[in-house]
Amino acid sequence: MNIENLFINQVTVDDEFNYKVLYNDSRGAGFKDEYKALIREAISKKVIIVEKFIIAENIQDELYEISDTKGFEHTLIECLKNYHNEPDYLISPFIYILKKLDPNYTLGVTEDKLKIVSNLVKAEIRPRIDGKNAEPRLFFPNEKVAISSTNDNVENLGDILSVKDIIVYIIGTNDRSNTIYAYKVSRSDKFFEVARDYLDSIRPDLFNKVRKFEI
Repeated sequence: MNIENLFINQVTVDDEFNYKVLYNDSRGAGFKDEYKALIREAISKKVIIVEKFIIAENIQDELYEISDTKGFEHTLIECLKNYHNEPDYLISPFIYILKKLDPNYTLGVTEDKLKIVSNLVKAEIRPRIDGKNAEPRLFFPNEKVAISSTNDNVENLGDILSVKDIIVYIIGTNDRSNTIYAYKVSRSDKFFEVARDYLDSIRPDLFNKVRKFEI
């Protein structure tokens, strides 16, 4: 499986790129400013590189049909939500991606947990990939691909980015849900050296290190 086979176009990301498009800045988080500082400075120092791709265009009607799904299929939408009242239409791009990767996937229940059943891909629903806080919407363990949402809070984004040896994509849509896009976020080894201790403790000395561009 290569999710990039779904991409139809790459969009240029210029030097004025606003890192806040990678998450929902209006959502609260306990260490919001600290996580924002880490990501902002890492991007400015190019230890984080962001690429933007278009996955699908003119897709509004299909996404609406997905979000309007009833019954057992709708349970998957509920399980992919980060919080209980998150709008269904924000989840439909993840279902769209699953359908493109395997049109014949089904759903099953094991130990009271919803599972994606597929002969083509192994996909996990919102696992804790670091055993603690990093929770992508979908994770493909064989390929080590984590798929997150532009509607996540910045702490979840930072925790996911700090997990080494995984590929991270952040999925979102435009305002009319007519286009699905993906941000691929690549991190250098230097980022992991700082992020590991920084996110474990959020100590003032480490925060100052980030703010002084020592990463």
